[in-house]
Amino acid sequence: MPDFNAPHYEALRPDAPMPKRVSTVRTLMYIGGVCGILMSLLFIMGLSASPEEMQAALDEQTAMAAEQGVAMAFDLDMMRSFMAFGVVVTGLYGALSFFIASRLRNRTVGVFWATMLFQGVAGGILLWGLLGGEILMIVPLGFAVTMLGFMWAKESRAYYGLL
Repeated sequence: MPDFNAPHYEALRPDAPMPKRVSTVRTLMYIGGVCGILMSLLFIMGLSASPEEMQAALDEQTAMAAEQGVAMAFDLDMMRSFMAFGVVVTGLYGALSFFIASRLRNRTVGVFWATMLFQGVAGGILLWGLLGGEILMIVPLGFAVTMLGFMWAKESRAYYGLL
């Protein structure tokens, strides 16, 4: 067997250190978790503004858009709804990312598949946004695809006992 001494077989040992790819995924998920939680806090700060202040800012944005020939169809209630939705989505993403990253050291099949499912769903949502015209979605989509690839590598799967 020419591949008998391959590095991914070393990851099968019970005392094997975490592969660098899994460690990279763990670090990126911690960073993503913190960013998601901080983004959620920013939305909460926006929601804490008084309705009068928010309406004044919305009126100013509507006037600036009208100067450029763009009609804005947002009202105060819709803006607050979007911000509340942002609190939930980014907060949930941040909390789940942080939680899964904290569990990546556990060498269970459940942790592996939870990571794959989480990154797959996040990647799907980001791809949907990218196809909808949000070109900036390509950056986090690249991170999600990279993390999926790193977790699917042979040594990563071997670390979780999936060879």
